[in-house]
Amino acid sequence: MNVSGSRLCPNCRALIDAETNQCGFCGARVGAFGFQRAPREGFTDKLMPNGNMAVPLLLLVNSAFFVGIHVSGSNALPTYGAKWLPAILNGDWWRLITAGYLHVQFFHIFMNMMSLYNLGPIVEQIYGTKRLFTLYTVATFGGFFLSALWAPGTHSLGASAGIFGLLGALIAVGMHSTSPIAQHLRNQCLMNAGIGLVMGFVLPMIDNAAHLGGLAGGFAVAYLAGLPRATNDMREKVWGILAGASLVVTLLAFWALATRVMIYNATVFPGQ
Repeated sequence: MNVSGSRLCPNCRALIDAETNQCGFCGARVGAFGFQRAPREGFTDKLMPNGNMAVPLLLLVNSAFFVGIHVSGSNALPTYGAKWLPAILNGDWWRLITAGYLHVQFFHIFMNMMSLYNLGPIVEQIYGTKRLFTLYTVATFGGFFLSALWAPGTHSLGASAGIFGLLGALIAVGMHSTSPIAQHLRNQCLMNAGIGLVMGFVLPMIDNAAHLGGLAGGFAVAYLAGLPRATNDMREKVWGILAGASLVVTLLAFWALATRVMIYNATVFPGQ
């Protein structure tokens, strides 16, 4: 073995070849950040581009809606896209998804996008695009579902439910891997989640219920999903189907929101 092309196994600290994805001493799967590298093939990986492109797309969509809200000067998007239980019970199911992509205040979107930029690529590198988008969608839905039950009469929006889902996914890494890196990552994310929740209890404008729901949803999906396998077996195909379903639900949610906004505009501004 060429020492210059070697690295340490994060589990047993043995010296292994840099090109291998499994330690020959302890059997641990290794890859990016010391974890098993996610497979990079399949229809959903092409539909939601690889090469750590899922996170830039999420950043782009959030930013585009923020710019659209302020350029249009209309409050229709946040009005019909935010979480609000009376409207959800009246049929506006899409609010549990669209609320996670809408922001009104610059500081709000800036902090959320910085968090997404920092956490998202790590989650995507470890879990792969399919698991990332699935857990992000479940975290967003679960976060605003809990928020709707906790504060039914309050409007709420922002990407923080999905971002707490990313923290939950990284906490789950420490449950699947015994490597020192995984344990450190888990502890850091537990600390960050704890700080975020404490701030939510101190600052009245923070939706802590959405954070808790997102954290639980992201952890649950990541824990059940496990680390990706090296081959595209049936388990990976299932996660591909779930990612595709998450994408379809998200697109349907925004189509429903767009339809409601168009109806609003036609009513308020007839003939334009």
